Amino acid sequence: MRALALVVAFAAVGCDAGEARPPCSPADLACAGQRTAAGALLDPRIVGPGMRGETLPHWPMFRHDAQHSGSNPIAPPASPTLAWTFQTGGEIWSSPAVGIDGTVYVGSLDRSLYAVSPNGKLKWSFETMGYVFSSPAVAGDGTVYVGSVDGHLYALKDGRMKWSVKVNNCAFSSPVLARDGTVYIGSNAWTLWAISPEGAVKWQFKAGGGLSATPAILRNGAVLAGSDDGALHALRADGSEAGSFATRGPVRSSPAVAQDGTIYVGSDDGNLYAMTPDGRVRWTFAAGAAVQSSPAIALDGTVVVGAADKNVYAVFPDGRLRWAFTTGGAVASSPAIAGDGTVYVGSDDGSLYAIGIDGASRWTYKTGGIVFSSPALAPNGTLYVGSSDGRLYAFR
Repeated sequence: MRALALVVAFAAVGCDAGEARPPCSPADLACAGQRTAAGALLDPRIVGPGMRGETLPHWPMFRHDAQHSGSNPIAPPASPTLAWTFQTGGEIWSSPAVGIDGTVYVGSLDRSLYAVSPNGKLKWSFETMGYVFSSPAVAGDGTVYVGSVDGHLYALKDGRMKWSVKVNNCAFSSPVLARDGTVYIGSNAWTLWAISPEGAVKWQFKAGGGLSATPAILRNGAVLAGSDDGALHALRADGSEAGSFATRGPVRSSPAVAQDGTIYVGSDDGNLYAMTPDGRVRWTFAAGAAVQSSPAIALDGTVVVGAADKNVYAVFPDGRLRWAFTTGGAVASSPAIAGDGTVYVGSDDGSLYAIGIDGASRWTYKTGGIVFSSPALAPNGTLYVGSSDGRLYAFR
């Protein structure tokens, strides 16, 4: 392991006043002049090409935010009531993203990205030349970014292509958005790409294996990216490598960064790792099999992650097991956590599970296929998730 301190020593960096504020309310004069097409007031932190701050009211990208908290603290718990389903022409392995106007975006193995209204009606679709495993990311200006197995990153607006960039091989990784609008995405060509909002390649980083995990962006602009070479790589904002942490298996779990700077990431070696901001191992938690699920961090600091041993684990911030919840299949889906601590996660057994922060089952819903897709929570508590049966499910 080489030290990560040059890029991840950010724990003492605080948010400015605009970032610390909770989402805007209609009475908040700071939102004046920023409105959606429907006239709704917008939070100024999410207007423009990138994402500003961590307390986002919607779910604009994989794992909710650039630090991959996997948590929407303003979302109430979802009920087991099925509001609607939307049928695509192929299996859904992509995880949904939710725009500020409530539009839900999800990819399908029918090669298309879909934009679906909050009431389950198709707004538009865009066909690529390959499967869409990648989860979309939607910027404050409405641009949607998504990768395809056809080897391209696409930028779309209102269903029309703005540009595409060839990323030289299958894009299983999902795009993540920086505050300045830079888009980061990995590819199986062993490369991490940094691409401007205009579609210009800013830099490339070559790892020792494919990058199917989604990168995380730290508050100082640095990037963490897991690779099949078994390492978590730390990159400066200019693309130079500042260090790496070696595990004993491919890193297909996307890293999550807590408010205190602790970095959590899973590995195919069966461990969940907790690292300090300077790259030292704080603790490891041994699951019974590969950890390809990405960790989620609850408001109280509990870390929740799935594993191929069919379990969902909740771990205290000090590394002690809080609880384990057993499903009927491997858990590669990444958990989503509501404001009250309820955990939502899919399983290869075809079910979506709602688990209390105490580890007790709240409810279960059986879909018609594997639930590899990771759930997304809208601010009103609506829960969205895809299934390999080709359907996007909405629970309200």
